[in-house]
Amino acid sequence: MNTSSSVTNAQHDHPGQNILEYLAQLQQQNALLKEALALSQEENAKREAQSVQLQEQITQLQEKIEALEAEIRRLKKLPPKPDIKPNTKPPDSSDDSPGDPPATDQSDEADPDSTPKRKVSKPDESTRNQRKQPPKPPSEKSIPVAASDVPEGSTWNGTTTFHVQDLELKATSVEYLLEQWITPDGKTITASPPANLHGHHYGPTLQAYILHQHFGCAVTQPQLLEWLWDIGLSISAGELSNLITTGHDQFHREKDEILTAGLQCSSYIQTDDTGARHQGQNGYCTILCNESFAWYATTSSKSRENFLSLLHRPFRTYALTEDALDYLRTLKYPQKWLRVLKQYIGVTFLSHDAWKACMEDHGLTGKKRLQQASEALIYAV
Repeated sequence: MNTSSSVTNAQHDHPGQNILEYLAQLQQQNALLKEALALSQEENAKREAQSVQLQEQITQLQEKIEALEAEIRRLKKLPPKPDIKPNTKPPDSSDDSPGDPPATDQSDEADPDSTPKRKVSKPDESTRNQRKQPPKPPSEKSIPVAASDVPEGSTWNGTTTFHVQDLELKATSVEYLLEQWITPDGKTITASPPANLHGHHYGPTLQAYILHQHFGCAVTQPQLLEWLWDIGLSISAGELSNLITTGHDQFHREKDEILTAGLQCSSYIQTDDTGARHQGQNGYCTILCNESFAWYATTSSKSRENFLSLLHRPFRTYALTEDALDYLRTLKYPQKWLRVLKQYIGVTFLSHDAWKACMEDHGLTGKKRLQQASEALIYAV
């Protein structure tokens, strides 16, 4: 009886021991997994630290490269790297709530008040890309040419024309004898050179050719100087630069007249601006155009005051009118400064400096308020 009972107890205890052993194995596996997880976390932390160090090293190397490039530009006397800021989009001033449905682009019926699109004429013969070959110039002289290898007994049959066009490029020199007179009081009066020389020692044909090659054909000054030397002209690099950059007031006046005529005969204009470098400084190139004309100007600003001043080229006057005051009221201009400005209704300032000096005497020196007032005065002209 005792033997059978002990066997029965052993059979009942065996499943419990197996469960305990299985639990012990699970605990060991869990401990191993925790160790492996801790090791992987340490490796990830090391990798992140290495990544941060590499990013810092890359940033430092980029700064060193930029510093070296700047030093190279300085040693080579090149212009510095431009720092042109991107155009910022103006904030959306719409009062639509987020829940409102989006407006449709087109309606089923056309708006009768909407302005129809202006028809643009197609390119014609006056368009630059459609230019035709000009006619041949008339012959200045005729040169007879004898025939060779004419057999005996041949009869002369007159002549036939063979037109040849050529270009003659040669250096010539003209000496002007300027009269001099001595006045009774001992002063010397010397005759002036012809006006078409513009004060230079080079003829008008050469001046026009240099301007055409540089501005019309994009020939650089060094290449143009080498070519002028090749044909025998005695001219220095400084004199060539003066011919290109100075004494062109008539071109500037013609440019302003183009804008004035274009605005007078146009029912609309288009405008745009882009960043541009001028004389080593960052600026903005503004274009005013339509299908009839195009006008460019490079300035240091792209403000509303600058744009309005471009429309008034070549005149830039500041006049205070009731329209200017109404414009300032729409901007909620302070009443304090409106009372000051009312004193100058009907007054026209001939320059920006005169207008600015007057406002500084009254204490209006804030950049934003002065700019708004300037916009109003130019807008009302």
